[in-house]
Amino acid sequence: MDVTKVTVNLPTDQFEFLEKQAAKEDLTFTDVLWRAVNAEKFFVEQEKLGRKILVEEKNKILRIVERE
Repeated sequence: MDVTKVTVNLPTDQFEFLEKQAAKEDLTFTDVLWRAVNAEKFFVEQEKLGRKILVEEKNKILRIVERE
C-alpha cells in the first residue's frame, strides 16, 4: 500500500478521542485515524448507492445514521 505523510489540524476533543482509542486498543494513532477515514469512506460509498445505515437501539427501535 502506498502511503502519503500528512499533517492535520484537529479539534482538541477529536484528537483526544483518537488518542484514547489508540491507547485503549493498543493501536497507533495512525491506525485509529485510518479506521476513522475508512468509516467515512464506507458511509460515502453507501450514500452514493442510495443506501441507509441503521442502528438498532437497546429497545429494538431502528434509527437512521446520518452524516453531518
